[in-house]
Amino acid sequence: MSPLSAPGAATEPVNPAPPVQPGLREWSGGQGEFSLTSGSRIVLHPAGAATLDTTARTFASDLATVTGRSLPVVTAASARAGDIFLRSDGTDARLGSQGYALDIGDVLAVQAAGDTGVFYATQTIEQALKLDGHRTAISRGTARDWPDTEQRAQMLDVGRKYFPLSYFKAQIREMAWQKLTTFHLHLSDWSGFRIRLDEFPGLASDDAYSPAELRELQDYARIYHVDVVPEIDVPGHSNVLTAYDPSLRSACASMDYGTWPGGERGGWTLDITEQHTRDFVHDLFEAVIPLFDSPYVHVGGDEIGLDDKKNACPELTAYRDARGFQYTGDVFVDFLNTLNTQVRSHGKTTQAWEWWDQYGQKSSIAPDRTIVLDDYIDRDPTPLVSKGYTVVAAPEPVLYVSPGLGRKPGQYGYVDLRDAYEDYTFPSPDTGGGRVLGYKAARWADAAESQSVAFFDHFARRPLQVLAACTWGSPRESSVWAFLGRVDAVGAPPGSPTGHLTALSKDGMTASADSEETAAEDGGGAAVLDDNPYTAWHTAYSAATAQYPHHVGLDLGAERQIAGFRYVPRQDGGTNGRIGAWTFAVSAGGDSWRTGPEGALRGRRRSQRWAYRSSMTGLGPYTSCRGFRTRAPTTSTRGIVGSRRLRLRRSSGARHRTLPATPHAGGRVRPP
Repeated sequence: MSPLSAPGAATEPVNPAPPVQPGLREWSGGQGEFSLTSGSRIVLHPAGAATLDTTARTFASDLATVTGRSLPVVTAASARAGDIFLRSDGTDARLGSQGYALDIGDVLAVQAAGDTGVFYATQTIEQALKLDGHRTAISRGTARDWPDTEQRAQMLDVGRKYFPLSYFKAQIREMAWQKLTTFHLHLSDWSGFRIRLDEFPGLASDDAYSPAELRELQDYARIYHVDVVPEIDVPGHSNVLTAYDPSLRSACASMDYGTWPGGERGGWTLDITEQHTRDFVHDLFEAVIPLFDSPYVHVGGDEIGLDDKKNACPELTAYRDARGFQYTGDVFVDFLNTLNTQVRSHGKTTQAWEWWDQYGQKSSIAPDRTIVLDDYIDRDPTPLVSKGYTVVAAPEPVLYVSPGLGRKPGQYGYVDLRDAYEDYTFPSPDTGGGRVLGYKAARWADAAESQSVAFFDHFARRPLQVLAACTWGSPRESSVWAFLGRVDAVGAPPGSPTGHLTALSKDGMTASADSEETAAEDGGGAAVLDDNPYTAWHTAYSAATAQYPHHVGLDLGAERQIAGFRYVPRQDGGTNGRIGAWTFAVSAGGDSWRTGPEGALRGRRRSQRWAYRSSMTGLGPYTSCRGFRTRAPTTSTRGIVGSRRLRLRRSSGARHRTLPATPHAGGRVRPP
C-alpha cells in the first residue's frame, strides 16, 4: 500500500534532462540525485567485463580528472548504492551498436549492446558530472540515447597542410566527447603526400607521417572509438605523384592542367590510359592499405577535367575507342571500379567523392554499387541514394569548412551555423531512403596553408558541434545560439588544456559599453552576449568617431568565480573594430575595480582566449567578482573598437577553475 498525499500537497518536480552534448534523445526525469561517495566503484558485469576493460579504465581516468575521485574498476554481478554499473549485453534493438540506456537511481546503471554504446554512455556521465557544481551528482531519471546515422565524421585536409600528430590526438579526444565516429585524413593533394613509404623513397613531403606514427595514432583512436580513414586522392590532384614520376603525367594539356588551385602548375591528372600508371597506383595502394585498420579506404576521384577537357585529349579518346567505351567519362569510371576491386580484395570498402555524373558529365557505365560515395556538391543526398548507392553526405553549402576562402558566415567555406542547425534537415536512414550512412564536415586548407592550427580550429569548432548534435538526433534548441550556449556550459573533455573549464551561464548578465554605433548599424554592447556571429558591438562612427580608449563591461548578476575569457572578433568580413591592446578589470560591486591582466589581440580573424595565471599580480588562477570590464586603449585597425562576442569561463568544483564568458569588441566573447 502506498501512502497518499494530503490534499493540496505540493508534488516535487521531476528532474529535467542533463544538458549534455549531444542532447539525450529520450529522458524520463526522476526526483533527487545520484551521488558519488567515498565507496563508489565502476562495476563491470561479468558477461562483458573483458570487452569493457579499456573503456572502464579510460572512464576511471577521466572521472579522476573531472571529479578528483579515483574509482576502482571491479567485476561483479550486482552493484551497490553509489556505484556506476556497466553492462554490454543489452538487447534493445532501437539503440543499435552505438546507443545506450541509463537508469540513474541509487546506482547509475548503463546498458548497451556492446563496448561502443557503453563508451558513449561514459561520455554523457562525465559531462553530466562536470555540469554539477561539486562534480559529484547527477539528476535521477532514465534515458535512452542513440544516433540517427552510423557515421558522423570530419575530414581534415592534410595533403595541403601538415598537422602534427598531437593535433590529431586532440581532435580524436574532442570527437569522442561529441560522439563523432570517423576521422577522414585527406593524405595527398597537389602540394603534399603525407605518408613515408619504404616502397616509394622520396615521394613523401618533408613533413609526413611514418608508419609507426600512424600506428600510434590508430591505437589512440581505438581507445576513443574513432575510426581513422585514409584517403589517397587519384587520378586528379596528383601533382606530387607526377613530380615524383613524370611518366605518370597526362601528355595532353587539357588533362595535364586543372581549373582548381594547383591545377595551373600542370601534372594535375594521372594518365590512366597507360598500364605503367595503373601499375604505379596499384602498388601505391598496396603499400598504404595495410597501414590502416579502418574498414574503409578513400580513393578520392574528384575534380577531374569535365567532358570538354576529356574529349580534347587524344590519348583518352583513343583509349575509349580501343576499349569499346561510349564516353571518355567511362575511362574514369572504369578506373574507379578497378580501384574498388583492389580495395575489396583486402576485405575493405571503397569510399570516393561523387564526381562522375556532376556538371553534365556523361558515362555509359556507373561506379559499382559497393562503393560508398561522398555526396558533396548536392545539398540533399537522397537523389544519389535513389540510384542505389550508400552515401556519406558532405554538402558544400552546409558543411564545408574552408577558412582560407569564406570571409563571413554563408560564404563558401564559412559555415552558416543558423542554416546548418535550424534549417538543414540532415536526412537520416529513416528519412533519406535507407542508405544515408552519415554526414561529414570537410575541412579544407585551400589558401590557408600557412595559417596556424588555432586558426583552423576557430572555424571548425562550431560546425563540428552542430554536426554532432544534428546527426545524433538530439532534440533541437529554440535557436542555434541557445544550443551553442548549452554546449559551452559543458566545455571541453578531460585532459584537454581547457577541460577543467566551463562557460558561465549568461542568464542574468547584462552588458554595457562606453560607446555604441546604433544609427548606421545595430552595434550595441549587448551583442557581446548574444552568441550570434551576425552581430557585433561597434563603437560610434556615423556622427563622429569616438576616440579610444573604450571599454565594455558585464554585470554578472551576482558574485561569481571567473578564470578567464574568450574573445571573438567580428565575423562579417570587416576589419574595423578589432581590439588591439586590452586590459581586464574586476569589481565586487562596480564602484572600485581591480586591474588584472593586459595583452594584445593582434587583429586576428579567429577567436582568442586568455586564462588567469597564478603568477599574475592581483588576480590568482581564478577570482570572485560581480562585474568585469575590458578596456581597449588601441585597435588593430582604425580608431574604432568592436567585438562579436565575449564569453567568461569558470572552473567548477573545489579542485577546478571556471572561466566566465567575456564580451566581444567587433565581435563577441566566448569561453576558452
